[in-house]
Amino acid sequence: MNAAEDQLLVSLTTEVVVNVGPVRFGEAQRDTKTETLKAKVREQSMKEKSKKSNKDIEKEASSSKKELEEELGSQRTKLAQAACALLNSGGGVIRAEIENEGYSYKQHKIGLDIENSFRDCIQSDLFSQYFDIVQEGSCLQIWVKTWSSENVSQHAVVSKARLCCLKTGLFQRSATSIVKTKPLEALLFLKAKRASAKKDPAEMAGLSRKRARLWDNAQQSRGADVQVEEDILQAAARFFKRDKLGYREFLDFAESTEVEFKGLQKAEDILGFVGTTLPRYACAFANARGGYLIFGVGNDRQVTGYEGSLQAEQLEIKVQETMDVLPYFHFCTSLEKFRGQCKTMPIYDADGTRHGCVLAVRIEPFCCVVFEAAPDSWILKDHREMRKLRVDEWIELMIAEDPDLSHFAPGFQIELSRSCKPPLAKTVYSAKDLTCLKDLRSSLCPGDSSGITHKPEELCAELFYEYPGLENILNKKMEELQISKGVLIFSRSWAVDVGLPQHLCVACDVLLVATDTVPRLYTMTVDKNYLVSPASLLLDYSSSVARTLKQKLVNEGGYTQKVCVIPHVIEIGSNGKIKTDLRLPVSYPPAYEVSRGDLEELMQALTIVLLRFRSFLSDQLGCEFFNLLTIKQHEILTKNLHKSKKLFVYGLPGSGKTIVALQIIEKIKNVFHCSADEILYICENRPLCEFVRAKDACQAVTRFSFLRGKYTQSVKHIIIDEAQNFRSEEDDWYEKAVKITQAAAHKPGVLWIFLDYLQKTHPMDCGLPPPNLQQPQEWLTVGVRNATKIYDAMKEQMQRILGTPNEPDIPYEQLYNLVSEARCGHSLGGVLVQAEARDENAIADYIVGKCLQYFRDGYSGANIAVLCDTVPESKKYQPLLKSRMSGPMRKLKLSIDFTEAGNEKRGSIVLDSVRRFSGLERGIVFGISLHPGPTVVTENLLLCMMSRANLHYHLLFEDQRGERS
Repeated sequence: MNAAEDQLLVSLTTEVVVNVGPVRFGEAQRDTKTETLKAKVREQSMKEKSKKSNKDIEKEASSSKKELEEELGSQRTKLAQAACALLNSGGGVIRAEIENEGYSYKQHKIGLDIENSFRDCIQSDLFSQYFDIVQEGSCLQIWVKTWSSENVSQHAVVSKARLCCLKTGLFQRSATSIVKTKPLEALLFLKAKRASAKKDPAEMAGLSRKRARLWDNAQQSRGADVQVEEDILQAAARFFKRDKLGYREFLDFAESTEVEFKGLQKAEDILGFVGTTLPRYACAFANARGGYLIFGVGNDRQVTGYEGSLQAEQLEIKVQETMDVLPYFHFCTSLEKFRGQCKTMPIYDADGTRHGCVLAVRIEPFCCVVFEAAPDSWILKDHREMRKLRVDEWIELMIAEDPDLSHFAPGFQIELSRSCKPPLAKTVYSAKDLTCLKDLRSSLCPGDSSGITHKPEELCAELFYEYPGLENILNKKMEELQISKGVLIFSRSWAVDVGLPQHLCVACDVLLVATDTVPRLYTMTVDKNYLVSPASLLLDYSSSVARTLKQKLVNEGGYTQKVCVIPHVIEIGSNGKIKTDLRLPVSYPPAYEVSRGDLEELMQALTIVLLRFRSFLSDQLGCEFFNLLTIKQHEILTKNLHKSKKLFVYGLPGSGKTIVALQIIEKIKNVFHCSADEILYICENRPLCEFVRAKDACQAVTRFSFLRGKYTQSVKHIIIDEAQNFRSEEDDWYEKAVKITQAAAHKPGVLWIFLDYLQKTHPMDCGLPPPNLQQPQEWLTVGVRNATKIYDAMKEQMQRILGTPNEPDIPYEQLYNLVSEARCGHSLGGVLVQAEARDENAIADYIVGKCLQYFRDGYSGANIAVLCDTVPESKKYQPLLKSRMSGPMRKLKLSIDFTEAGNEKRGSIVLDSVRRFSGLERGIVFGISLHPGPTVVTENLLLCMMSRANLHYHLLFEDQRGERS
């Protein structure tokens, strides 16, 4: 099937459904070898009283049989492609109209050829592991579970490829034959090619010389009559140089791994034969050591050639056109194209008579990967459009692995590995020893407690108070389902939790997870809401949320078992009882009920869906992976934004204020149905502003730009980060922010302010309202960014700052309380070095020496930041560090540069002031400070420097008097 000509329709209900149209099902009904068609043709001929001969009747029967085979083949292809797309996209349903009357799945099954195409698709005989079939009247629904690679055991080799594909498009040479490369073989081949591409060219040249010496030694040690592969390859190379051949001569070499003969009989077949034969051999030879494909020589090595009037140029054009369209992919930095040469050799007999030609094609070995055709692998784009994967997309998904953070940040532990998970799943890490995923799951959605558990308790109490009758309705539903043990997970909007817009008519959503039933989503509304939206539309909304949640459980949470979520819409009447109860009549297979053994995995996947966020380190490493929120961060993010439109979030250093600030922006979009332009993020320093702006989630400006801009008409919601470093020396930024968010009196916008007075880096008024007016408040006191040694030093520094209170507008008593609750959320030790006071040259020598050591240990410049008190200080150190770094870098064959915060090039070391680096982080930080003075600002700068380091922190004091302590 050509997808462009016959695009399958994808529809959305509670599942992603691929509609394949009419299909004939059944074992006997799809058997084209029966005499049924012939009998029908004969019968029809008799009815028409035709005088057709038996030969004509047989011809018509044969033609009809061929048409039927083509039709059944097209149906089979559509089903296989739809199955492949759903397997690769998180699962779903294939819906087919039953073409043949009287069909019953229980009696006739689906047909052996369809079963085999599905088995070929999953490279397994475990049909029921991936497919469940339900007949509904004249339609057949094939439920497809997500694809996932498997391990035989925890430490075993992966037994299946990461991606499902019908054909890999790759061939390999096996002795004197070519064979299709299966998905797992393709995976191993791609990994080997990638590893080879990363090797140093000098090393590869050395290996080539070594192989040549070994070959010479082998040549000398064996007898002259022994022919090996290398002899054949050399003989074929000599043959390729010949200008003519003798008719019926026998070549002095046979077929081998690098040589293939193809005999020819008819001249008119040569162009088509070359076009269909060359791609697979070119692919097989190019991906190995190269080789020769010779047309016009039989397997007996006798030269026969082909007859005809074709000119040599016509064949050469055909060969070049065929090879030019073969897809290829580079792992290396080369832009080399796939190449080959062809040559036509005329054939003469002894008296000089011409007997056609031989066509020889030499295929050069390719540095990376050549395909016979693009892989036949499908995916659902945005769960709405089924399309074939491009070569680069297919390779990326096939060889996807967890990013190696061992050198970048050993403080991470993996919570979700891409290994053995669905194709679209991404790696999830958490800070090492920070409350582990199992503990987070128990807090958010326990699945092993007795009775029916309600989570989260505080939200449940609020909702039961707001909507009398809600608790009784849910209890009644549990009784109807005969569920005595499970968990009901409440949310103001599960739509917002899974990244969809909130429906204004929905009071809350409740997710039921229990064993021996399928998960259910109860969308609760009250009768007055139907004045705005009819119940039917709310059912569409609930179905959309249920479907999205199912997809996220698989593609984000990594759940590999069969799963579906059934939506219900319940209207609570004014008397507190059920007024309307709507649900879609979905016939799901029994295998989709949650088993006791799968409950733990399902709860873990659900926890990851709720807590994961894109790691700030993804951009530095060049690959996307995710981290997990803490429970407190999640609690703040799940606040009712309609009631918590104004909030002050106090966060201690390293507690994740910026993480929460960026996450709440996404929540605001979905809760208030607003665009990125309607949300404004404000911070003090430009690098942090540019970091946020690059995410395209909102407008991002500095305080300076905000005061000069006009935002009254466009902006509705404002998020302010690092507010303690704002200044009120020009205009009142706080008053302006309040006016903008309060512009519509009946619908004020969100104004959340994130701050940490302990990191205030100037002595001036920051423009915040008095502490007693900074209400309501939330606190972040758990350190998640810094290693324990660094965090312990940070806590001592916090206490030192609080020991000398001298700014009247800072709420020191409240800060005492925050610091008393402060704790590091993990046990990773890290490195903290405090060097003696030195002059600037000694400090530069120290930094360069340590950086070289880090580079030898596998770190890169992207892991390192050098921070000074001020920008002029950083400018002073730039030439000192560059001059000392250049020579050693050349010896290490590395290219390392220094750059300012916000202008990072991949692999560059940040060299800037600590103020400009505020809100950002690095694994290794060198802090250069003037000799400590008595001012609070100096102490705060030291705290800021420490808080920027994830794992290694070196504190260097510069004594401006030129002395050493």
